[in-house]
Amino acid sequence: MSISDELRDASLRYECPNCHQAIIRNGSWFKSVSTFRCEACKTKLRLGYSAKLALFERHGKAAFSGT
Repeated sequence: MSISDELRDASLRYECPNCHQAIIRNGSWFKSVSTFRCEACKTKLRLGYSAKLALFERHGKAAFSGT
């Protein structure tokens, strides 16, 4: 299964697993990044393919359901 391009320009929300700070970026950013730092707690985070796929699926379902 591949990551959809439909959410490329949509704002997606990812929560830091360490401090629970919301990280909001465009889908294209999440699609291309593999590691980044949480701006709140400075933890280095890794966003692997399966986590990206889950993120895009979660936002895709919300977009199609109208929430």
